[in-house]
Amino acid sequence: MPVSKIQVNEYHCIRCGYKWINRLNGKDGPVPTRCAKCKTSNWDRDAVSPKENGLRRRIKGFKKLYKYAGSYWKDNSIADCWSDELTEKFLNLNPRPTITELGRVVYPIGLVIRPLSSQNQYIGRGYVPDPEKPGWLKYDKEAYIKIIKQEAQKRQQVMRQIIETRHLGSSVKG
Repeated sequence: MPVSKIQVNEYHCIRCGYKWINRLNGKDGPVPTRCAKCKTSNWDRDAVSPKENGLRRRIKGFKKLYKYAGSYWKDNSIADCWSDELTEKFLNLNPRPTITELGRVVYPIGLVIRPLSSQNQYIGRGYVPDPEKPGWLKYDKEAYIKIIKQEAQKRQQVMRQIIETRHLGSSVKG
């Protein structure tokens, strides 16, 4: 009686804890799209916390906010300073960016004006800190546009640094 050893992958659902093998005609099948027990499609991913979800949505929304700022100021260079490709690459990192990393992108060190969001995109538009009167704001359209562009570049630089450290970490492990 011949005996042969078979090796197959075992899958584990993070949500319900169920373990199963996915076999097709006696061989290892494709990676399942759903858990065999609870039928969730996110069987292999951790749940996203509300705080993380909010930060992720905010980073995705920066393109729209910069686009609206550009149309308001009639300066298309504001909208062009944000990269959708970099944003997608950052948000699709595996493992996902941590809440701390997401927070570093939304609130980078050295912000001059209040962080741009859907709640304050109209409040204080065009006002920048007055160097002659600390704590006061003055209206300066050109300086405001320059600061918005700098902050967009700062956020993208933080994303690039996080992506690079992830790639460096994976190449050292591999």
